[in-house]
Parts: sequence; structure tokens; C-alpha cells
Amino acid sequence: MFRTILALLLTLVIAVVIGAFQILGLSLADLQALLGSGDITGDLMTYGGLMFGALMTPYTMATSTPAIYAPLVALGVAGFVAGLVSKSGVRMFFVSIIAIVLFFLGFYILTLAGDPGDLTAMYSILRAMVIDVGVAFGLLFIPGVIGASLTAEEY
Repeated sequence: MFRTILALLLTLVIAVVIGAFQILGLSLADLQALLGSGDITGDLMTYGGLMFGALMTPYTMATSTPAIYAPLVALGVAGFVAGLVSKSGVRMFFVSIIAIVLFFLGFYILTLAGDPGDLTAMYSILRAMVIDVGVAFGLLFIPGVIGASLTAEEY
């Protein structure tokens, strides 16, 4: 249980940090300006919505005209490091599912200003982006299983 929670936390932190610096293109000066601004909450909601939107649509971002590959890298690296910590492919399956659910909720709430209780709206949006969600899951799970197999303990 401890390894699963730690792997989930690492997945979320690594994906968000890579997303902040690579997807959004923020620098340390931008982060300092953000902390000094008057509307920190509004700015963080805007940046978070953009970042979660990119993390939830890695296939679309990679195949768009100015191709952006940072979501692919962020999810792949986060999954690999979490797999190294979890040491189990089964744990990585659950970590990947929970991370995708959290990323989708962040995208839905911050970008679309949706009500988390409105399941029909969430379902219709999820149906429209099912390929992207599958790719995002694969980008977390497959490198995670590879990382887990490298550090697996055989008894």
C-alpha cells in the first residue's frame, strides 16, 4: 500500500513539474511573478487547466500542426519513475488508473468549469476524447511496467 501511494504521488508531482516547465513554458521568473501577482488562484486555475488539458490529450497534441511532445515525455517519465518505486505491474495498473482519473478531474473542473457531480457531462466529454485517454493511460502504464520489472523483487 505504501509503495502504491508513493508511486501515485511521484506520478502526479513529476507530471505536473514537467508540465509546468515544458508544456506551459514557465520559468522560475514566471513562477515568482505568479506568486507576487494579486490573483494567484485565478492564474493557477488557468495554468492548471491548460496543463491538465495537455496531459489528457497527448495524442492530439503530438499530431497537431505545431507538434508538442512534452505531454508524451511528462507522462512517460512519470510512469517510469513510479514503476521503479512501485516494483509491481499490478500496482502500476492501479496507479495509472487513479492518475488518469485525477488528471481528468483537474481538466474537467479547471478548464470546463464543470460540476464534478454531473456525470453525464463528464461521460460525454470522456467519450469524445477516448483515444487520448487511452494513450495517456498507456504512457503511464507501459513505462511503469518496464520500470517495475527493472526493480521487481522475486521471492
